[in-house]
Amino acid sequence: MRFKLLITMWVSILFLLVINNADAKEKITVAFGEVLAPWVLSDSNRGILVDMFEAAMVPLGYEIEYLYLPYARRTKAYIAGDVDISSDMNLNTINEYELQGFLSDIAYSYKNFAFSLRKNNYKFSQLSDLENQSLLSWQDAAVHLGKAYAEMVNNHPQYAETFDQSNQVKMLFLERYEVIQMDAHIFAYYRAKLAKSSVIDVSQQVDRFALFGASDNGFLFKSEKYGTILISNLNG
Repeated sequence: MRFKLLITMWVSILFLLVINNADAKEKITVAFGEVLAPWVLSDSNRGILVDMFEAAMVPLGYEIEYLYLPYARRTKAYIAGDVDISSDMNLNTINEYELQGFLSDIAYSYKNFAFSLRKNNYKFSQLSDLENQSLLSWQDAAVHLGKAYAEMVNNHPQYAETFDQSNQVKMLFLERYEVIQMDAHIFAYYRAKLAKSSVIDVSQQVDRFALFGASDNGFLFKSEKYGTILISNLNG
């Protein structure tokens, strides 16, 4: 219900703020990370983010082309001009890569946690507590999550990132990494999927630690006309 409410509220804001362009048939290309279920389900053009974007833009008459990429390649595709819009953008990423464009208001937030197997009995209370355990995160997390996180991982001898977030869950239960860092809904989705496949035993109890706060995100538009009043001019 919370996700349906979020989508409904965001769509309502768009309709109030965006100029009515219902007769337009222009095609726009939007980039999403490809392994972000349930937020993005690339095999069916569905998921929380895809549904949110489609509900906002299709009634305005736009034809949407979806492009699913390894997480860091979204930024490269945007810089290269291969897409009109990129999802999962915040000021940390925009400033780091000096991206030009127009950023929407906050449209959604990831709830990131540090996950570990309960049998290890870790008691993390701050970011620096993670420095002594092997840590697998998602691609570009060191940029996207800000200065404090970047400083921690830059001094971390056993830190790695992967574009495939299902791989993070596998590596935790295979005990290849002691800690993984990811959104709670993504973790739950891939854990359930692995449980159904019976390829990996994911029955062990898990602890999670809220060390990162909410990761607020929006959509970055190449052209002001796609977002009109909704978007914030980064140059202004």
